[in-house]
Amino acid sequence: MKKYINWILMLLVFTSCDDFLDETPEAYRTPQGFFETVQEIDQAVAGIYVSNRSLYTDQLQLRFGESRSDNTNIESTGDSGGIDDDELNEFTMQANNSRIGGYWSTNYQGISRANFVLANINRPDYPTIEAKNFREGEALFFRTWFHFNLVRVFGDIPYVTKAGETPEKIRSEEFLERDPTAEVYASLLVDADKVISLLPLPSAIEAADKGRATKGAALMLKAKIHMAQQQYQQAIPLLEQITTLGYGLLPNYVDVFKTKNHIENIFEIQNSFSLGQTIDLFTNFVPSVSGEEILGVGSTPNNRGNQFRPTQDLIDLYVDGDARKDHNISVYTDNVGNTYNWASKFAFPFVEPGEQDINVPMFRYADALLMLAECYAEAGGGDPATIIVTIRTRAGITNPALSAAELADITKTIADERRRELAFEGHRFFDLLRRNELVSVMTAHGAQQVADGLTVTADAYQNIRVLVGIPQGQVDQFGFQQTDGW
Repeated sequence: MKKYINWILMLLVFTSCDDFLDETPEAYRTPQGFFETVQEIDQAVAGIYVSNRSLYTDQLQLRFGESRSDNTNIESTGDSGGIDDDELNEFTMQANNSRIGGYWSTNYQGISRANFVLANINRPDYPTIEAKNFREGEALFFRTWFHFNLVRVFGDIPYVTKAGETPEKIRSEEFLERDPTAEVYASLLVDADKVISLLPLPSAIEAADKGRATKGAALMLKAKIHMAQQQYQQAIPLLEQITTLGYGLLPNYVDVFKTKNHIENIFEIQNSFSLGQTIDLFTNFVPSVSGEEILGVGSTPNNRGNQFRPTQDLIDLYVDGDARKDHNISVYTDNVGNTYNWASKFAFPFVEPGEQDINVPMFRYADALLMLAECYAEAGGGDPATIIVTIRTRAGITNPALSAAELADITKTIADERRRELAFEGHRFFDLLRRNELVSVMTAHGAQQVADGLTVTADAYQNIRVLVGIPQGQVDQFGFQQTDGW
């Protein structure tokens, strides 16, 4: 297992693993022709990691978790080439929007890959039962995570637990019907319990295996599933257990994103320039007019740059001296004095044009602490104010204590702190959704965007739909009943 992360990052160059997941009959390899050795199981598990990584390298998780919130808007450049992004951002998209299809298919690709592993996990001879449990836990962790992504965005979805024996069975059985949201959540909680029992503690992970899912990530996922259903009391023991596993806040906020596999990141998306697996969370973030000034020689912004432009509302939440504002939000001034705010959280230099060698946090300890503060505020059992002071102290705020007004409306105070701390990491939309505030907040946000002349599409923010429609291609192919209002 010394080279496990290499498998995660290098899977795309191993065609054997891609071939057995290819849905074309010519390339399809049945389970009888694979999964005979631990190495083949490792390759297949690594393929699940690749599917999850795609949610971040393709910026899908950011677009669904951040663009559709009051944290960001899109700089209008007159280029209509990215209209699907504009429509997603402004709640005017239709069911044939390519981003909707991309989010659906990427998550279900990961689910399919996980199900192949789980269906064949007992076939090889493992050196220890712990080795088998680790791989089984990883596959089930991701299957739970992918379903969780889908049920939050689409509501009733196919909850898929079986691997088809042939490409035809995959197509006919995997997407037969939409299961009710409540039933999906109930199944995910059962799955999450098993994941927690299978995955090792973070302290048991060898240095060479850093980046793999652990019990800490499993606890975090189950807590998020509970909180998505406003089951705050049930989430508390899970989050409290996380605080006992050796995680902590890094002293310097910038280092959370600049360095890799540290004590604050419970689970992060792995990238490695040396292995040819990089990410670009820079080109789409800088102002389109900035040329090479920010990105460096040889790199220029997307002509639809600044796609995650911070809103003034978010900027105004920060106080002077907050290190998070200094890192998360930058201002570019062009040669005639015009200024442009842009999201600089992941603005670390390219190692090659368009290629960054940074990891991206999926679950981090600061998020777990703020989740725990929210649960305490909703269900009792602890002091949320103390947690907020801890978060603010790390941010360098001179007076981190909560004001009387903040204490009086502690749930809003926690929500605001999450915006400051977790901006541009793909959480805000889901926070609003969880708290049943999406329609009210985004209606007010949209009215302000329209008044300020910052919208692109017709009827922007006029129809804030909580659920996203099933991709139209899936409706046409499998006969799903489309979501109401789509």
